[in-house]
Amino acid sequence: MKAIDWFLGHFDKKTGTLDISDPVCLTGEIFYKELAIQSSINLIANTITKAEFLTFEKGDKTRKNLYYLLNVEPNQNKSASKFWRDVVTKLVYDNECLVIQQPKSKMLYVAESFTVDKYAFKENVYKDIVVEGYQLKDYFYESQVLHFELHDQNIRTVIGGLYNSYSKLIESSQKSYKKDKAKRGILEYPIQYTQTKGGQEDLEDLLNNRFKRFFEAENGAVLPLTNSVKYTELDDKTQKSTNVDREIRNFIDDIFDFVAIGFQIPPKLLKGDIADTEGITNNFLTFCINPMAELLTDEINRKLYGKKSYLESTYCRLDTSNVKVVELRKIANALDVLTRIGAYSIDDSLRALGMEPLNTDWSKERFITKNYMPIKKMMKGEG
Repeated sequence: MKAIDWFLGHFDKKTGTLDISDPVCLTGEIFYKELAIQSSINLIANTITKAEFLTFEKGDKTRKNLYYLLNVEPNQNKSASKFWRDVVTKLVYDNECLVIQQPKSKMLYVAESFTVDKYAFKENVYKDIVVEGYQLKDYFYESQVLHFELHDQNIRTVIGGLYNSYSKLIESSQKSYKKDKAKRGILEYPIQYTQTKGGQEDLEDLLNNRFKRFFEAENGAVLPLTNSVKYTELDDKTQKSTNVDREIRNFIDDIFDFVAIGFQIPPKLLKGDIADTEGITNNFLTFCINPMAELLTDEINRKLYGKKSYLESTYCRLDTSNVKVVELRKIANALDVLTRIGAYSIDDSLRALGMEPLNTDWSKERFITKNYMPIKKMMKGEG
């Protein structure tokens, strides 16, 4: 359950109010982990939505109904970016995500919840499927759904167990911080002063009211003392408090590091460190995004295309090559070489630059420089 869902669950659904007698723990520690997980979701989802699902028929790129469903509008209520964000969120939170395809319209929907009967030698059966709050009466076989699974174990469970210990350290450090920042002093007063009833009442007012206002004052404050009462503040502990403050920040950084490692995200990227962005981004794509892209396309290919079509080069592929923003001067030489050896056509180069292809006969052609020749001819001394 998400932390925000857990919190909202304590509100009365009819009145929208919260009973203050309900022992709800509203400490900030519970949200550090949630912030790290949500940041991971946003980072992965934003990257996936920038990639493009390419569809092929007999090895040729095509743009037909499935291309439109995967890249633009999976269903009548969601855009592709929102749809894949929902898929990533379910994968991270539940370690799995079920997508069903409406038989007639072929539109795709993310299931909020479901149950599954698993079998060893026949298809699994999915039932009790809820989509946007509506429970379907139908059941679906394994071949009729897209069932994405992220890890062998729910990584959030592992992160949660680790966080339980760290949250105690954070809470302890926060208490130490408050304790070190608290003002402390010595109050001196004559013994005979407190023997009278008026002296007792005056001392009680001093300790419970006037000192309280003095300590809680945000701006400068003066504490008037009478009857030979003397207050001496103890040494300032600013340096010690600063060290505790850094300790708390280090604990929070550790939580972000652990969550990032769990999802194969470079910790610096998750925390917004801009140093060596190119290298960090390459690692992020290699170890986090590309494996997830393969996870998604493997399921799409085996369910929506099947073995026969796939072996005939009719399939889908999630292209992540355009995720990174590239500078023209950095890839100009590479594009030149790829064009000279016939690996890229003019249209391929335009796509690599994020531009629309010309789609003409000559822009689709491949060229090769005359400096290259087959190895067999070179060994025979030809040319």
